[in-house]
Amino acid sequence: MGKIEWLLSLARPTIGARLIAEITVPEVLGILRAVEARGRHETARRLRATIGQVFRYAVATGRAESDPTGALKGALIAPTVQHRAAIIEPKAFGGVLRAIATYEGAPETRAALELAALTFVRPGELRAAAWAEFDLDAAVWSIPSEKMKMKRPHRVPLAPRAAASVCIWRGPQGMTLWTCRNQFMRL
Repeated sequence: MGKIEWLLSLARPTIGARLIAEITVPEVLGILRAVEARGRHETARRLRATIGQVFRYAVATGRAESDPTGALKGALIAPTVQHRAAIIEPKAFGGVLRAIATYEGAPETRAALELAALTFVRPGELRAAAWAEFDLDAAVWSIPSEKMKMKRPHRVPLAPRAAASVCIWRGPQGMTLWTCRNQFMRL
């Protein structure tokens, strides 16, 4: 089940069998408040947006007169923003790279840690990397759309140090992707 279908399934028991023109603002608000009551503030906001898309389509096709979600702007609890730890100082980033360089474990793991720090890709994208995606002559890693969270192809430029990490990761003995993938599963 896709995310949109899942979101709409939260509203379906209450308004799913009704004509869209008969659904009122208080009914939509009740559905959203029920989601909020479970502590799912971001889900409630996304559900409001998704219901709004359905209503805007209904208005455009003559099935409804208006979009009731427009009246609900600001009616929901804003989700609490959680800031994640980040290294933003160049000296601190250098410290991370030095710590990775002195890592005494498997060289493939060290190379993967360095590549992750230098390219900012998600761990899953790094674990699923294939040799064919790397063009070391052009210093580019081309990640296909099916491996990306947003389902769009992504080209990652490789700095010389990142390209060297790929070479270490691959290894002088011609290590296969599967061998490296087993190493990455430990990350």
